[in-house]
Amino acid sequence: MVFCRECRKQVEECEHFVPPLRARHVVVFDPRVKTLAYDERQRILEIGFKNGQTWQLRGVSADTYATIMDQNISSFLKFVAHRYQTNPVRTSVLPVTEACPDCIQPMTIRHKTATQPPARILWHCHNCNKATWKTYGDVSSRETKQRWH
Repeated sequence: MVFCRECRKQVEECEHFVPPLRARHVVVFDPRVKTLAYDERQRILEIGFKNGQTWQLRGVSADTYATIMDQNISSFLKFVAHRYQTNPVRTSVLPVTEACPDCIQPMTIRHKTATQPPARILWHCHNCNKATWKTYGDVSSRETKQRWH
């Protein structure tokens, strides 16, 4: 669970989460931080913490990123990071919404079996009142037999 500053509450997922950077993630030696990634074009620093949370800081210059890599990351987090716009990163690869196969309107999640694949989601369309299950990720046939039979 992450505290979303926009929603002002603890959430597992919300519309304020951003997708992960498609940049090289560097493993760092820090008591709290696991990885750093930086997109120079967008000026976004992504920080992956050892507790499983990942955050992006916007507007970080390349010089600041180089300084962070050369010095103590914890000092940056304690004294400087609060100056940047931050967003939690969507770590789940499960979709937040799906289009209804009948009316193409967005469906909402009624139930899900897990937060990470393999998972099954029960989608519900408020427009046409249709509900449908969809499976995400690979589920072995042995696991399927044990779980569903």
